Amino acid sequence: MFLAFLLVMLVATLVLFTITRVEVETIGRHHYLQRVSFFAAHPLQPGDIAFLGDSLTAGGNWDELFPGLPIRNRGINADTTVGALQRLDGITRGQPKAIFMLIGTNDLPWYEHRHDEMILSTYQEMLDKIKTDSPQTRVFVESLLPRAHLYASRVRGLNAKLQELAEKNGATFIDLYSHFVDAKGDLRAELNNDHLHLLAPGYAIWAETLQPYLDSLQDR
Repeated sequence: MFLAFLLVMLVATLVLFTITRVEVETIGRHHYLQRVSFFAAHPLQPGDIAFLGDSLTAGGNWDELFPGLPIRNRGINADTTVGALQRLDGITRGQPKAIFMLIGTNDLPWYEHRHDEMILSTYQEMLDKIKTDSPQTRVFVESLLPRAHLYASRVRGLNAKLQELAEKNGATFIDLYSHFVDAKGDLRAELNNDHLHLLAPGYAIWAETLQPYLDSLQDR
């Protein structure tokens, strides 16, 4: 009797998880299409600097952090490398001066079924597309940020591979990770309130780290 009860509870939990996951994916898909629609209505122009990413990028008020620079925020909450690749046309079509990419942390949870080689393969597709469609655009690949301890080892390993990939493709790799990680490999506690997203001090560190690379664009 007790085993039957446990089985029923397990099935109910799985059903609830599936329903919740489907609903979350539906909401995420709607949001993705809403943002893509907005971006299409406000296309990039030559000379613009695109910040391509997920909620970490979307959450930054880059026009306030870098006043006077033509930065266009192209972050979308919950986006993955696959989503970024799908909307890359809308960025390369504008022939921007530079693209700063921080994408991939949403590929890591187990339910996405995305192992490192799949993530890196999608990155390679993005780099190839930029090189083909907008060859004058400078590309900056930013390391993934640390997050909860569960992901510590994987984030470190993936960042090492991303650096190799960027250098192989003539892109500039930017190490954000070392500025945000604590001694245990987690995102520094004072920079977040949910083990993933940044508070204002985190964005200040991010902006400070990017400043020399943005300065280099102004010299060209």
